[in-house]
Amino acid sequence: MTATSTTDLPTTPPERTRCMPPINILKWVEEHRDELKPPVGNKYLYDGDGFFVMVIAGPNARNDFHVTNSEEYFYQVKGDIVVRIQEDGAIKDIPVCEGETFFIPSGVPHSPTRGPGSIGVVVELRRPAGVIEHQQFYCGQCDTLVYDKKFDCDDIVKHFAQSMEDFWSDPELNKCPKCGHQNYRPTPIKEIIFEPEVKIIREGD
Repeated sequence: MTATSTTDLPTTPPERTRCMPPINILKWVEEHRDELKPPVGNKYLYDGDGFFVMVIAGPNARNDFHVTNSEEYFYQVKGDIVVRIQEDGAIKDIPVCEGETFFIPSGVPHSPTRGPGSIGVVVELRRPAGVIEHQQFYCGQCDTLVYDKKFDCDDIVKHFAQSMEDFWSDPELNKCPKCGHQNYRPTPIKEIIFEPEVKIIREGD
């Protein structure tokens, strides 16, 4: 068996050929706190060729669900959150506690709900150009699918925020076709109660 020469490896841009130094997540969050704001509170920690890593801080202020054709990995660094998923025709609340990991299969609509002070890490596969993903909005009153935004998401941080703004600001888009409820911009999460059942409390409730 012949050893592979480094000259046989794929050509990699110079900035990808050196390892990043280790990162202290909590210190990194404090240094970038002013960039981790609602509605999502996310920022790239690593933006690679094969995958990317985001740090996401609470509170967030979103009511959208993300759907893609690849898996996602969640690790909850600090605080407890709830990941809302659309499964078997119903929205279910999955608590993900500090120190826990959570895997989301491809094709599952999901909406992370993050309270104040929480810090999480999310790892996603880099999607090639032309791959379509979805940002879905369900009615806050009856759980009916109100709007399904399809796009080629080459920059999830930028595109998600803009897609939310477009939905919230358009009464034609955010009106539920079943019950007529207008699904406007939600306020940031104030508190999440986990027992005896999950209850998500927003500012102004």
